Amino acid sequence: MKYIVLLLLVVFPFIGHCQLLDSLALDTMTGSTSIEQAMKDPESVIKLELSKKKLDAFPDEIRKMTNLQYLDLSKNKIKEVPAWIGEMPNLQYLILSKTKIDTLPPEFGNIKHLKWFVMNRSELQKLPHSIGNLKELKYMDLWGSNISYFPAELKDLSDNLRLFQLQDVVISNTVQAALKAELPNTTIEFTPACPCEQ
Repeated sequence: MKYIVLLLLVVFPFIGHCQLLDSLALDTMTGSTSIEQAMKDPESVIKLELSKKKLDAFPDEIRKMTNLQYLDLSKNKIKEVPAWIGEMPNLQYLILSKTKIDTLPPEFGNIKHLKWFVMNRSELQKLPHSIGNLKELKYMDLWGSNISYFPAELKDLSDNLRLFQLQDVVISNTVQAALKAELPNTTIEFTPACPCEQ
């Protein structure tokens, strides 16, 4: 019996904790497409795709999916991201495009392994100051959003952020220049600046 327990510890040292998958694995794997399906074994859910499900609130059940790495809630009428989103450190992909969300909670900065954040064509008006804590963030897509406030902490992402999409967002020349200066290693996609000052 002792031998079997020891063997399990050697072969499965991280049982109960999933290994973070790479982007190709996450992109190509089949995810759960309903809360009911996912809740049969919430801790085993790695990818959850709930786009166009007529949701008007962020599902509380997601909080139990402690190993979730990919979450798509796009094209729903969700208005708010709960503070407990910060309890999901394994999350690498978060897609909130075409939602009614206009702000993100401070706890958003606790999603320490977040690498891809997509929130285009949304109501988002500003990023939280805690955005600077997302040291692994590689890609951020906010094109067509209502964003008008960029916190100084964005500069803390300069080492890893490779692409920041801000097309179809009204941003003055001054703010565009400031963002480029703060993120010198990042390709930032802008629409030509508006003839305004912010």
